[in-house]
Amino acid sequence: MAYKLNIKQKNILVALHVISVAAWFGATLCMLLLLFYVKKAQNGEQLYYFLESMHILDDKLIKFPALTTLFTGILLSLWTQWGLVKYYWVVIKLVLTVVTILLGIFFINDWFSFLLNMAKAHGFAAMQSQDFQSTWLANVWAAVFNSAAYAFMVVITYFKPFGKIRKAAKTKS
Repeated sequence: MAYKLNIKQKNILVALHVISVAAWFGATLCMLLLLFYVKKAQNGEQLYYFLESMHILDDKLIKFPALTTLFTGILLSLWTQWGLVKYYWVVIKLVLTVVTILLGIFFINDWFSFLLNMAKAHGFAAMQSQDFQSTWLANVWAAVFNSAAYAFMVVITYFKPFGKIRKAAKTKS
């Protein structure tokens, strides 16, 4: 029989999960806001400051809450009645969480590094570069996608739509 949490353990794990989700979502919204402030930079120092702030948020405040969210979500699924693959809403949350984490690991981190390096090397003139502009826009779209994904995951957590995943009927050979 699988391990089940008592109510106190479940509440502690849920609280940790909600705190990590809130931190991850909040940091992503901050990143989106700072992305728009990048366009308001008036000189190379301001540009670099905005980008360095975003890089720190990405590197220090987003990674750990994202991984904590994934870890606590998996534990809550496995150690409660919901299961990891019993309900569509749980599977959707798992997939979206993994997709947003992978997007951050394989793209967003590199995009911020590129923008930061451009600002460091070229100062305010970096803003005129087509590569800078397209990478900035990719970051905006990634932040919008991630924010929408987090909001959607919060909504389906409370409404639990789509029902239970039905097992395929066994066929006789």
